[in-house]
Amino acid sequence: MQVRRTFPILLSLFVISIGALFFLGSRGKLPPALADAYESVASLASSASGAFSASRTASDGPDAGDAGSVAAHRLTQAAPLSSAQLGAPLVHGRFVSECGAADDMKVVVKVTVKTGRAAGASATTDPANPAVASCVEKAIRQMQWDVSPKTQHLTVTY
Repeated sequence: MQVRRTFPILLSLFVISIGALFFLGSRGKLPPALADAYESVASLASSASGAFSASRTASDGPDAGDAGSVAAHRLTQAAPLSSAQLGAPLVHGRFVSECGAADDMKVVVKVTVKTGRAAGASATTDPANPAVASCVEKAIRQMQWDVSPKTQHLTVTY
């Protein structure tokens, strides 16, 4: 009899905990270890939903989305990454302020992406702040991109 009461309580606590994690993650209030995991999941979900909606709107015709199978998001692709795919992990740049960059600080990030990871990353700040630059580089090296056979480069200014 006790097991019948315990399972629903544990399940409810689990669901509430997951909800709290997603709420805190969306507000940027998670500890660093959990924040990294949350960012990875959110990035993958964003990429997947973007690919799904693009595949439905890219077709012609009134029922184009219903006219066959919808292309699923692939983490590996034969073509080079699009500009949107390449910039997606860097688009919000929340990691820049989390690394201590002041609002009036200029941060320039140069990234080389190879096989879904940052093969090279450099950050410069104006005014110069080696601690912020190092933190930004470290954050970028932990990011993930879709896998493409081509090595690609991008520069982003915050």
